[in-house]
Amino acid sequence: MRNFEMYPTIITPFLDDGSIDYISLERLVDMFASVGCDGIFAVCQSSEMFFLADEERLELARQSLNFCRKHGLKCIASGHVQDRIEDQINYLQALEGLGVDAIVLVSNRLALEDESDEIAVENLKRICSALSPKTRLGIYECPYPYKRELTPSLISAMIEIGHFDFIKDTCCRIDEIRHRIAQLEGSGIGLYNANSATLMESLEAGAAGYCGVQLNLMPEFFSLLKNACAEQNRTRMKLVCEHIAGVGFVECQNYPANAKYLLMKRGVISTIVTRNGNPPMTESQMKQIDAFEALNSAALFHLLKHEPIQLMFGYDTAFPECHASTVLPVEDGRVLSVYFAGTCEKHDDVGIWMSEQVNGAWQPPRLLAKVDDTPHWNPVIFENDGVIRVLFKVGKVIPGWRSYIMSSADGGHSWSTPKPINDDNPAGGPVRNKPLLLSDGRLLAPNSDETKNPAVWLPRVDESTDGGATFTFLAQIPINREDPDTENYIDGAGAIQPTLWESKPGHVHALMRTTAGWIYRSDSEDGGRTWCTAYRTALPNNNSGIDLVRVRDELYLVLNPVRGNWAARTPIAVMRSADNGEHFEYFRVLADMQLDEAHGRRAAFAYPAIVEKDGVLYITFTYNRKSIAFCRIDLR
Repeated sequence: MRNFEMYPTIITPFLDDGSIDYISLERLVDMFASVGCDGIFAVCQSSEMFFLADEERLELARQSLNFCRKHGLKCIASGHVQDRIEDQINYLQALEGLGVDAIVLVSNRLALEDESDEIAVENLKRICSALSPKTRLGIYECPYPYKRELTPSLISAMIEIGHFDFIKDTCCRIDEIRHRIAQLEGSGIGLYNANSATLMESLEAGAAGYCGVQLNLMPEFFSLLKNACAEQNRTRMKLVCEHIAGVGFVECQNYPANAKYLLMKRGVISTIVTRNGNPPMTESQMKQIDAFEALNSAALFHLLKHEPIQLMFGYDTAFPECHASTVLPVEDGRVLSVYFAGTCEKHDDVGIWMSEQVNGAWQPPRLLAKVDDTPHWNPVIFENDGVIRVLFKVGKVIPGWRSYIMSSADGGHSWSTPKPINDDNPAGGPVRNKPLLLSDGRLLAPNSDETKNPAVWLPRVDESTDGGATFTFLAQIPINREDPDTENYIDGAGAIQPTLWESKPGHVHALMRTTAGWIYRSDSEDGGRTWCTAYRTALPNNNSGIDLVRVRDELYLVLNPVRGNWAARTPIAVMRSADNGEHFEYFRVLADMQLDEAHGRRAAFAYPAIVEKDGVLYITFTYNRKSIAFCRIDLR
């Protein structure tokens, strides 16, 4: 089997006035790079090439090429939709001058529908002779305005000309695909199937890869397929191909408007404007695409690699509810996890509890702190200079929280009496997520201020210069809650619960949970003293907690990859970034159950915590509020 290559037939994003949106186009190319595409097919039918002027087609090709070069992707381009061969040659020579990696000819432009194959071959040779012998070529069985399929004589002409590398096959018949692959043997021309129903069989027959519509609709599945091909895992390949084929009907539903709707929901492009003259999407069609997205999401996480988890105590046995765990591995090999538990969140009997793993086995939970008869919240366990500390919140309502802190000098075996934190910052210190030890020795604590009626969430950071014994307010992280017409507006209450990392001395970054359906980010270049206005990332957020750790030059982020304010808290996964958080890829799935059958409700895996020690990731998270889940991932 050949290496599997992916070339999406890229759509053209438009602004509301119908002009090409090159900012969105760049984000689109970024997305395809992040899922492992080898290149893009620009200025094709998906790009609405028949509805662009020559100048627009050439500029679209030029910009696409520039964006591809940024990622080292190939850019192949078409757009010769002109009727006269002379006009086609003029356009193709101009396209050639841009330096694209290959020029893709359209088979139905080579002859009229009622003209013979001989005329098509003659015109093919005429066009190719007008181009430089160094120019690489492809051909595409475009179905509009009619489909001229590649015949054996046309394929023979391509082989004879010798400049061809690429066929985009749309015949949709596996026997014909096999005949074509056999004819192409030894020619260096790769056949790229555009049909999902025959994809698996075509790959087994020797197809070079996929070039088609569905990469715009479900790119992560093709990334899974590419990985399965690289591993020669036929079973996994078949499972992925079966899903891709099973939802292939969506190609027939008002494409490319439906792809634009989905990409706009993902935050990649800004509108669903088309110029092909088709009616806009109906409400019913949008609901179908919403269901398609949900179906894909559930299937995707079943197919991703899962990491085994442990429950710290029996499901639905230790507490009516437990939540908001944090985790700390200690020097002697034990693992400590602290969380709140009781009747339910906000109940007066809720206290701070700790579980301890010894020799791989979790011991029974023990009460760590209960300072009064009001709810306790969101503990954070951390270690600095051999002292372990737990900081937690006490109070009936969040605006009235008071931070308490306790410490252990013997690895968590014994603890000091909890005491309130310094009076000048009564709710200070880390909230839910761990503090960050900076290169200058300070501890930077993620915090946030929350009010009700109206609900306002404002992220901030505190600092400690005494190892975490006390915390003082340092800086607010600015967010845009005021102007919905400006960039990076956060609809709703705002942002809370930052998770922090330092990329180089003094350069600190925060990702935040928000009410906007997306994770937002802010950056500081002065050790957290000032921050830029938070801006939206491509990462979805369900208005639930996230956490992150930096390991050497990689980031590992735990989240619910679900978009929407108070949306579902399943599945829960780990994503990885190798470029300081610019792009993330899926790394592991921790849990993806949809229903908590025992209690007749949607499953909920929430409030993850992640730390690293000696090349090992330690992760905890809430498991349906009936237990705390633990996962250990050895990166070595």
